[in-house]
Amino acid sequence: MSAQDAKVRRLARLAAQVDWAKVVDPYSTERYGPQVLDELWSADRNTADEMCTSLYYVAVGDGSSVRAAAAEILPFLVEAARDPAVTVRADILQTIAEIAETGNTTPTAEVAPLLKGKWRPTVDPAWPPAWERAADGLLPLLDEEDGLIRAGAVRALAQSGAHADTLIPVLQARFENEPDLWPAERFVLAVGELARYAVRQREEALAWLRSRTTDEGKGEEPDFDEDIDAWIAWDDEVRHDVRLHAVQALRRALPGHTDPCYARVTTDALLASAGASVDLPAQYVATRIDVITEADRRLGADLPGRLALAHVLLGHDHAATRAGGLRVAAALMSRWRSAEPDLVPAVAGLVDDTDVDNRLFALRVLAMCGAAAHPWADRIAAHLAAADEAHASVREHASWALSRIGDDRCVPSLAELLAARGEFTSGHGGSTERGWKAGDLSLAEALAPFAAHTDVLLDPLLARLAASAQHPHSYYSILRRWHRDAGRVVPRLIELLDDDETLMAAAHALLRMDRGAVAVAHRDRLRRRLRDPAASEYPDLASISPFEYHALTGDDEPVRALLRSTDPSGFPKPGPELPEPTLLRACVTLGGSLGVSAADGLRELFREALSRKPDRWSDAPEGAVERARALWRVTGDPEEVLPGLQELTARSASDVYPTPGGVEALLLFAEVAAMRPPVAAPVARQLSATARARIRHGNRFDAMKAVRSLWQLTSDPQQVVQALIDLVGICPPPGSARPTILDPLHLLAEVAAVDPASVTPALPVLHTLLETDERPVRHDQWGAVRDDDALCAAVRAVLDAAAVRDATNAEDTAGQESVPGA
Repeated sequence: MSAQDAKVRRLARLAAQVDWAKVVDPYSTERYGPQVLDELWSADRNTADEMCTSLYYVAVGDGSSVRAAAAEILPFLVEAARDPAVTVRADILQTIAEIAETGNTTPTAEVAPLLKGKWRPTVDPAWPPAWERAADGLLPLLDEEDGLIRAGAVRALAQSGAHADTLIPVLQARFENEPDLWPAERFVLAVGELARYAVRQREEALAWLRSRTTDEGKGEEPDFDEDIDAWIAWDDEVRHDVRLHAVQALRRALPGHTDPCYARVTTDALLASAGASVDLPAQYVATRIDVITEADRRLGADLPGRLALAHVLLGHDHAATRAGGLRVAAALMSRWRSAEPDLVPAVAGLVDDTDVDNRLFALRVLAMCGAAAHPWADRIAAHLAAADEAHASVREHASWALSRIGDDRCVPSLAELLAARGEFTSGHGGSTERGWKAGDLSLAEALAPFAAHTDVLLDPLLARLAASAQHPHSYYSILRRWHRDAGRVVPRLIELLDDDETLMAAAHALLRMDRGAVAVAHRDRLRRRLRDPAASEYPDLASISPFEYHALTGDDEPVRALLRSTDPSGFPKPGPELPEPTLLRACVTLGGSLGVSAADGLRELFREALSRKPDRWSDAPEGAVERARALWRVTGDPEEVLPGLQELTARSASDVYPTPGGVEALLLFAEVAAMRPPVAAPVARQLSATARARIRHGNRFDAMKAVRSLWQLTSDPQQVVQALIDLVGICPPPGSARPTILDPLHLLAEVAAVDPASVTPALPVLHTLLETDERPVRHDQWGAVRDDDALCAAVRAVLDAAAVRDATNAEDTAGQESVPGA
C-alpha cells in the first residue's frame, strides 16, 4: 500500500468517528465535513493553519464555552499533533490546550451583571470524558526531538487535572533531562498547574517547586577564550535556572497565598546573568524589559517585595535593567497610592539618564504622576531647550510632564508645537486607551491648565482650528476650559469675527462656548456663510447651519425659512429636501411662535408614530419621542403628549430593556410632567422603579439618566441617594465610557449641598474610596493616577459639600442660641 493510500484510509477512519452534525461554525452555522481532515493534513502550511484556527472557533466560539464540536474533533486533533507529516503540530497543541483551559475555567467564570440569570458559559457534557481519554495520547510527544512540540504537549497535559497525580512524577523526571530551557520552563509551570488538582502528589509537587526557587542552574557562562574546557563542561550540563517560573508555578498552585520569598527569588533571578538572558523560540519575541515586567507582575499584591525590586532595578548599572525598573515603578504607582511617594524620587533621578529612552520614559512616568512630581520640576525643565536636550521626543515629554504638573515654563514649547503640528509626535490620536503601549500625550490636555496664557496660546489654537478639516472637539474642549477658568476667550473670539480669515473658526468656537447671541452685530457677515438648508445637518467648519446662525445672532429667519411650505396644510412634509430631524429641530427652536398649522402637522406626525408597530417589542415607534417633544414645544400644552408618553413608558420598570427605545420617552415624560404636579408624583415613582430595575441588571446608562431626571423632577434627596450609592458600586472607574463613577458622585455632591444629612448612608463607601491604598481605577495604564485624582476630587466634593453645610448650620444654631430670648 502506498503512503498516499495509507493516508486516505487513515483520514477516512478518523472521519467515520466524528459526528459531523455537531461540527458547526457558531457564528455562520456552516457545517463542516471530512474535508476538514484533508485541510488539516495539507502539505500547504497556510491551508492547515487556517483550518486549525477555524477548528478553535468551532470548539469554543469566543473562548467562553466548550461546544459540542470540541469532543468530536479532539481525537483527530491529538492524532494530527502526533503525526510528523502535519505542518502545524505546535498550533494544534496550542488549540488543544486552549480548549482544555476553557473547559477548566468555564464552570467558575464570572458573568457580567447584565447577563446574570439569563446566560452563563457552559461546557458540553461530552467534553470532560473525551479530554480525560485523550491525555494518554499526548504523552509520547514528551519524547519529540522538537522542543516546541515537547513544550506544547506539556502545556496541554497541564490541563489534565484528572491525571494530576500520575502526571506530576512523569513531568518532574522529564524536567531533569530536558536539554532546552523553553520546554523546561513549561514543565515547571505544568507541575504548578497540576498541583491544584493533585491529591497524593500535591505536597511533593509543592516541595519540588520550592526547591526550584533556590536552584540557580549551572551559573554564569564561563569565558570561552579563557577556559574552553570549563565552557564545554558548562554547556554540556543540563541544569536550568527556572526560578522565575517556579515562583509563577507556586502562585498558580497556591492562589491567594503571598510568600515574601517570591520577591527575593525574583530579584535574585533577574539580577543573575541567567535571568538576564532571554532564551525563547524564534516565534516568541521577548526583550529584557518584557522579562522584568512579567516577573514583577507575577508577584501580585506583594507591594513591599515589588517596591524593593523596583528600587534595585532603578539603581542598576545596565540601561535595559533600569528601563525594566521604570516600567515596574509605573505599574506600582498606577496601582497603589503609597507607591507614588516611595518611587517618584528614584524615577526623577533617571530624568538625566545616559540612555535617551530611559530619560524619555522617566519623564513620561513623572507626567503620569502629575502634581506629585512638582518637586522635580526644575530637573524636568532642564530638558526643554534644544541646547540642553538633543532629542526632540525627550523635549516633548518634558513639556508634557510640566503641563501635567501645572508648571507654565512649558507654555512657549506648547505654543510652538501648536503652530507647527497641532499635536505631540507621540500623541494618542484620539483614542481613550491609556495602556503602557498606547500613545498618551495629548496637546489638548497639556494646554488646558493655562487659561492665564491665552494671550500666547489662543491665536495659534484658532489658526489650527481654521486649518482643520474636521471638527476638532479636543480644541473646543480647551476653549471651554479656558473660558471656565476666566481666560480672555470670548472677547477675543468676538474680535476675530471682524476678519474674514478667522470669521468661521471664531464663530464655531463661540458656538461651543454656549454664550447665547453674542454676534448680533455680525449678522450680515455670518448670513453669507449659511449652508444650503437641505444640508443643514452636515457638519462643515467653512459654513454654519441656520440653527447655528440663530444661536449666535438671535435671528430666526433662516430657521423659519426651512418651514415655509406650499402644502395646502401650510406645514411641510418631511422628505429629501427637508429631513425629519431638521424639521423637528426647527419646530423645537421656534416653539410657540409657530402657528396652528405647525401644531396640526406635528399632532398628525405624533399620532402616526404611535400607530406604528415596531419590529421588536423593545423598540420605540420611530421618531415618536422627537415628534412628541416638538409638538409639546409648539403648543405648550402637556396634555397633547402626556397620554402618548404614558403609553410608550407603561412597562419601563418591568425588565432590563422594557421601555421602548431605552428611557428617552420616560425622560421626556418626566420633563413634561414637571408642568403638571398631579402627574409628577406617579412619574417620579416610575423613574425610581425604572432606575432600580436598571441597576439590578447592571444597566448603568439608563439608570443614571433616570436618576438624574428624578432629581430634576423632585429635588428630593431621599428619592435619589440610595440609587446613587448603588450606581457608585456598578459604574466603572474614570476613563471608561460614561457614565463612570464620577457621574453619580457629582450628582451626590449636588444632593449633599441641599441636604447634607441625606448622604450619610454614602459615607462608608466614600471614605473607603478615599482611604484605600489600592487605587479603585484601571491599573497598568498611563491615565491611572489622573483617573484616581479625579475620583478623589469627586469624593471630596461630596464630603466637603456636606461638611460646609453642616458647619454653616452649626454656626446658625449657635448664633440663634446666643440671642437673648431666641
